[in-house]
Amino acid sequence: MSTQWLQTLLVTVIVSTSAVLAVRHVAPGPFRLCQATVARVLGQSRHSAILRTVGRWLQPLEARQGGCGSGLGCSSCGGCGTSSATKAVESIPLKVPSPPRQRH
Repeated sequence: MSTQWLQTLLVTVIVSTSAVLAVRHVAPGPFRLCQATVARVLGQSRHSAILRTVGRWLQPLEARQGGCGSGLGCSSCGGCGTSSATKAVESIPLKVPSPPRQRH
């Protein structure tokens, strides 16, 4: 194995990982949808046991821990609204004093 080939492989892995993490940070919804789609396709029974294991590993955390529709209640995934357990923050109006008038 040549050094150039190893360097190219290492740079490719680093850039690919960075790109995936950047997309995951910037667009978490579409990333989660894509991740769930890949996991569902790989998890089908027609694939080998190794690919099904990879499919289960790729499942989004909400699907593994009980997200929407899992029976754990609304807002268990944190994506569709506020939970009844969280308190609503009351807004406080900002009061800006007007500058004093100068007398002539």
